[in-house]
Amino acid sequence: MTRRAIQAICLALFVYAIYLTHYPFTEYFPVDAFLKLDPLGPLSAALVARAAVSGLGLALLMLLLTAIFGRIFCGWICPLGTLLDLSDRLIRGAKPRPVKVDQRWLWVKYVILAFLLGAAALGVNLGYLLDPIPLITRVFTYAVAPMVAGASNVGLDLLRPVFEKTGPYWLARTSIDVPRFGAGAALWFLVFIGIVAGGLIMPRLWCRVLCPAGALMGLFSRFSLIRRRVSDKCDQEGDCARRCPTMAIGKDRRTTRQAECIACQTCRDVCAKRGTDAVSFGVKSAAAPASPQPSEDRGVPRRSLIAGTGCGMAAGFLTALDPMGLERMRTAVRPPGALPEREFLRTCIRCGQCIKACVTNTLQPSGLADGLEGMFAPKHLMRLGGCDQSCNLCGQVCPTGAIRPLSMEQKRHAKIGTAAIDRGRCIVWEEDRACLICDEACPYDAIVFRADELGVRRPYVVEQRCNGCGLCEQVCPIGGRSAIRVSPHGEFRLAKGSYIELARERRMTFEPVGPTEDSFEYY
Repeated sequence: MTRRAIQAICLALFVYAIYLTHYPFTEYFPVDAFLKLDPLGPLSAALVARAAVSGLGLALLMLLLTAIFGRIFCGWICPLGTLLDLSDRLIRGAKPRPVKVDQRWLWVKYVILAFLLGAAALGVNLGYLLDPIPLITRVFTYAVAPMVAGASNVGLDLLRPVFEKTGPYWLARTSIDVPRFGAGAALWFLVFIGIVAGGLIMPRLWCRVLCPAGALMGLFSRFSLIRRRVSDKCDQEGDCARRCPTMAIGKDRRTTRQAECIACQTCRDVCAKRGTDAVSFGVKSAAAPASPQPSEDRGVPRRSLIAGTGCGMAAGFLTALDPMGLERMRTAVRPPGALPEREFLRTCIRCGQCIKACVTNTLQPSGLADGLEGMFAPKHLMRLGGCDQSCNLCGQVCPTGAIRPLSMEQKRHAKIGTAAIDRGRCIVWEEDRACLICDEACPYDAIVFRADELGVRRPYVVEQRCNGCGLCEQVCPIGGRSAIRVSPHGEFRLAKGSYIELARERRMTFEPVGPTEDSFEYY
């Protein structure tokens, strides 16, 4: 099977995984496989959290494979790399003109990696900003999925009269929910366009210059057993170097920058087409020595790496000093099962899987207002929708365990906050008008009406029964900000242990007062 075919299959599987991340959930395909195979995400999360995280084993396995086969993830598996190969082909054609690039450009990604690891050493996870798989997952979740859903609805609307006359009639009544993510969708779409536009400067500019995951795998690829080999038949013509997508071939065409080689074997194919057949890939041995490093390759200057690490540590230190950071952490309502806030922010790689899976669209990415440390982390916007009490997908699709996978019973007891009534906005309190919509929406009968000293019945929240689902906030008929809102007050955040036992200890009961509709449970 050719590399192009494997790239196409991997890209199709990645898109399929994005598609499967929805309700109802099916477990026959691991939707977080690519996120776990990308070694930078789980590794940086583990480094920041100072603990093993979910997916770390696969990340280490990928690094081991890199040490054996080279950067096969970059050349054969990475969906972002495949998309860049496609876009570069559209931009530059099948036979692109050679680009002269100073090898110092190649050092930039190692400095970025040093910066991210420096910040991680001080407990701040910034790897999500440039990690390729979480990045392309966010692009598909926040930008591509809504556009596909919107375009599908437009197509259905155009064909609806035809379906109504000729069938299939179910299509005439079909409409697809379009998820809404606000300015974040446009941001990530523009980021992706910027990455693609890098092809105007040089092919795979992202991979050559910016990708920190590629730099991490490049460090292991230096020791790979499978390497490029060039025989004495090489005529030094240079087609292979001009077509190399990562500038891995030196001025002497028999040399190879092993850390840059993504094992795509383009050089071998180019050489074979010319009839020279001087390039092959295989295990290095005394009989078949590997291609040596270029003599002009000076490697990344230590001063640049030290400067990158120092800047990362400084960024981590200053971020930790943010005086508003703790306040912001106290206002965000996190998904049920989220680790304690510090551990949650350190472990979450901001891939958006939980947000994509959220059935009510209540989970949204945090913005700049939540600071550098909290940016893009999921939080509830209950006004958009409450947390569906028959769904526990957010924890099932989290690749690093930042949101614990919980059974439905545990999820129901994972209190995410408490509702409070704003009496100045509530029409019952402020205008003496009748309204009990929030009471009717509450699945735990946590809102009760009691007569005040004048004999007028007023709503109150029974905190011992409220798990912060936010259904009351969603349905409040007041325009704009709801008259009943959920805050993280009283939330349960456990790294381990039972939420049911914690609720019992605190004498809280979260038992539904009616039957659970469309119950969906995943263990």
